[in-house]
Amino acid sequence: MIPFLILADPAPVVEKPPIMEKFIPYGPTRKKQMAAYSYRHYGVRTAELNDPKVIVLHYTVSPNWQSPWNLFASNSASPGPSGSKPEMPGGCTHFLVGKTGKIIQLAPLKTMCRHAIGINDRSIGIEFVEMSSAANILKRAKQTAAGVALVRWLQSETGIETKNVIGHRMVNDSPYFHELVKGWRNDHTDWSAGQVRTFRSQL
Repeated sequence: MIPFLILADPAPVVEKPPIMEKFIPYGPTRKKQMAAYSYRHYGVRTAELNDPKVIVLHYTVSPNWQSPWNLFASNSASPGPSGSKPEMPGGCTHFLVGKTGKIIQLAPLKTMCRHAIGINDRSIGIEFVEMSSAANILKRAKQTAAGVALVRWLQSETGIETKNVIGHRMVNDSPYFHELVKGWRNDHTDWSAGQVRTFRSQL
C-alpha cells in the first residue's frame, strides 16, 4: 500500500477591504520621539511595531474623522493617565473607521503608534468615529461591517487571535500589558468588554 498524506484545508483567504491611505506626518523627529518613549516605557528603543499581538478598539469622541486626523498629525505632546505630564510623541492610531464605513489608514502597520498605555509596542490601534459610546457604533451597520472587515483582514495578516481584539478599557487586563513607568495605567472607558464581545461575535 502506498502511504498518502491527508492535507489540511488551506486557511481561507481574507480579502483586504477598501482602505484609503492618508498617512499622518511621521518623519525622523517623530520616529526619534517614539523610540525614546518606547525606551522609557518598554525598555526597547525603537519606533517600529514588530510582531503585534493585540488589536485595540477606540472611539474618537468627535463627529467626524477629520478632527482626530488633524490632532494626530499635529504631534502635540500628550499626557498618559489623568494628572501625568504631557510627553512626546503625540497620539495616533493606525486606522480610522468613519460612520459610513470609510476606512482610513493613518500609519504603516510596521510603525508604532501611541494609542494605549502599556501596549503600544504590541498592538494595532483602530479609532471609530463616535462621540459617546461604542454601543452607537454597533448600531451602525456600515461602520460595524467595515470595522469587522478591517479586523478580519488584520488578523489574517498578523495572526492576532480574536481573544486579543480588545477595547481600550480592557488593556490593563491584557496579558500583553507591560509598563515601566510607575502609576501609568489606562483610565479610558471606551469599548466595554460586553461591547467587544458583540463585535467579536461577527469576526
